[in-house]
Amino acid sequence: MTDPSVPDAPWPELLSAALVGTARTAVPGPPAAEGRAALELLDRAAAAVVRERAGVRPGAAEPLPPARAEALPAAPPAAGARLEALLAEERYEPAGEWLRIAVLKGVLAPPHVLPALLDAAARNREGLHRPDVLRVCGERGRWLARLEPRWSFADPPRDAAAALPGRERWGAAPAGERRRMLAALEPCPSAGHEAFLGAALSDPAPGVRALALSLLARLPGAGHRRTLAALARRHVRPGARAPVVRPPDPRDAELAAALGLRPGDRTGVSAEEVGREWLWTLVGHAPLDTWIGHLGAGRAEVVRAAGRLREWDLLEALANAAVVQQDAAWAAALLGPIMDRLLLGHSMHGSRGPALVRLAPPEARAEWALRRLRGRGAGAPGTALVVLERVPGPWTAPLAARAARIIERAGRDRPGGRLDGLCRTAGLRLPPEMHTRPGFAPRPGDPPESAAALRDLTATLRFRHDMHEEFD
Repeated sequence: MTDPSVPDAPWPELLSAALVGTARTAVPGPPAAEGRAALELLDRAAAAVVRERAGVRPGAAEPLPPARAEALPAAPPAAGARLEALLAEERYEPAGEWLRIAVLKGVLAPPHVLPALLDAAARNREGLHRPDVLRVCGERGRWLARLEPRWSFADPPRDAAAALPGRERWGAAPAGERRRMLAALEPCPSAGHEAFLGAALSDPAPGVRALALSLLARLPGAGHRRTLAALARRHVRPGARAPVVRPPDPRDAELAAALGLRPGDRTGVSAEEVGREWLWTLVGHAPLDTWIGHLGAGRAEVVRAAGRLREWDLLEALANAAVVQQDAAWAAALLGPIMDRLLLGHSMHGSRGPALVRLAPPEARAEWALRRLRGRGAGAPGTALVVLERVPGPWTAPLAARAARIIERAGRDRPGGRLDGLCRTAGLRLPPEMHTRPGFAPRPGDPPESAAALRDLTATLRFRHDMHEEFD
């Protein structure tokens, strides 16, 4: 192949030599090796085309430093092949289970699967738990993340101070890049970031200000949190029967600065509507412990008090706060009331119920589901499916046992009874060792649809059981 350091011959000369033929004319440039004139001409023409399209001459480049040595071994080949297939088929729920097993076993994803895994995690934050992704990607994953901005979540800074961009870099960056710089702090916001985030609240870009506010809300002991707590108590007060809310004035410069908002009227939007939006933002970012001792003696009492307010949805605003601040204890306290309302027909649009379920501990999720599955009619497949499909796996032992009994006792003589949906959900979340459970086998006389659903349930459980076995 042509050495790129060789001066390139003009394209017209290369073209002329190609038309005349190397038997009649010499190859433009340094003499070609004997017997290689035609090949050398093609190589030089190809190099000329690449140089033309690149717009620059090739030069020397410093090789990238290698990734650090891995401290953990790679997963067994069969397990690695399983992950590769799951990602190719976009089966993110079993892929998430694969990640959990790998973390427990202390092994890494195979190196050749890392680009697909990082791509999938960048697109799907719910099915693939990012902390698990980081653990199984290891040092090679961190190395790759430095080469592709979409994968930057996989390279959290080892030193919190090192994550802060310099003033010159921040000032010269466009809004999208400034937001990406802030997003790099999401895995590890710390007290050392408070001054930087506080300054970002006055950024010209709304997206930058919103992310800075969310990160400030997650800093324990931050002075900004105390400011928001005082403002929140001013606008949400205890009442005789229910809390009393006073929407903020959109001209309140102090509150606007604290929330990273812009005071003043908005064209086409009433001051009352803007005030309610500001109140939602304030409650969502004020420390959740603001309300203990103000609206109730503990979380449960605060949640009951918030549920009594009718003219503004304080309960949903508190749920939003739990999600924004990633507070699992508050998510557990709010889970029941919020999810009960969804099951009773409350609009899913904008509800933080699904996010609360993912944030709450597995025991709290199971407790809510078991309560909903008690009572007359709750064991019907269709009714159970409405509850169980909202509870991610792995299910706790009591919830798994209850779901298995519902499947076994389901009336199988009525096709379309939602048994198929229940089996699909349970197959991904029941303990995989249940694939040998006798009650899951089709019975004589079962309609074809019911028999197929049960066979698929067993096949999915066996698939997951094999996946676990591949790590041993």
